[in-house]
Amino acid sequence: MDYLLVNHKGSYQVIACLKARPQFSGDTIINGGFLTMGTKRVGLARIEALMENLKREIDWGGSTTFKGQKAMTETLSTVGTVAAPTKTLTAGDSGTTFFADISTVSVVVQLPTPAAGLTFKFILSTASDNEGAKDLLIHTGANTVDMGGNLMVAGAIFEVTAATSALNLDTSAGAASVGDWLQFDCDGTDWYVQGSTALASSVAINDSYNGISPG
Repeated sequence: MDYLLVNHKGSYQVIACLKARPQFSGDTIINGGFLTMGTKRVGLARIEALMENLKREIDWGGSTTFKGQKAMTETLSTVGTVAAPTKTLTAGDSGTTFFADISTVSVVVQLPTPAAGLTFKFILSTASDNEGAKDLLIHTGANTVDMGGNLMVAGAIFEVTAATSALNLDTSAGAASVGDWLQFDCDGTDWYVQGSTALASSVAINDSYNGISPG
C-alpha cells in the first residue's frame, strides 16, 4: 500500500492511501513504490514518526474500518503505597488495560490529571485469585478530584458516591477473584468508574485520596 504525503507549510503529512502509483508534481512523488520528496526517499520510520506526532482529530469517515489492532497491556506486580504508587498514570497511558497481580503485594495506582477522553481498565490477574490479604487501590491524587459510578459486587449494585477520591479492592474483607475488573473514564473534570467483582465486601471507598491504606 502506498501513502501520499503533502508538504503543507513545511510539514509533511500523510493524507491518503493509494492503490495506484501515480506520479505527483511538486515536492512529493511516488516512485517505484517508494515515497520521495524531491530526490529523497521517505522511509517507514519517517512515516511512523509523522503519524505518531500528529496532534489533531482525524475524521476517518463512516465507512472506515480497522482490523488487527491490539490494545496496549501492562502487568502491575510491584508493591505500592499512596505516597509511592506502583504506577502513576499519565495521559500517554490512556487506552491501556492493566493486569494487577496482587498475589504477594498490594498494587497502588494514581490516576493522572483529568482530561476528557482518558480511559483505563484494570483486571485482577489469574495469580490474584483467592488472595485474601493484598489489595488493588486506585486514587485520584487529590481530594478535589473525584470519581463516581456503579459497580456490580457479588451481583448487587454498589454505588461509588460522587465525592469519592479512592477506591480499593479490599481483599481482607472479601477475597479477590480472577477477572475482577474496574474501568475509569474521564470527562475532563471527574472520573467515572464501572466494573464488577465476584464476592461481597470486596470494595471500599473513601472521600480522601489518602484515606485508605492498602493491606
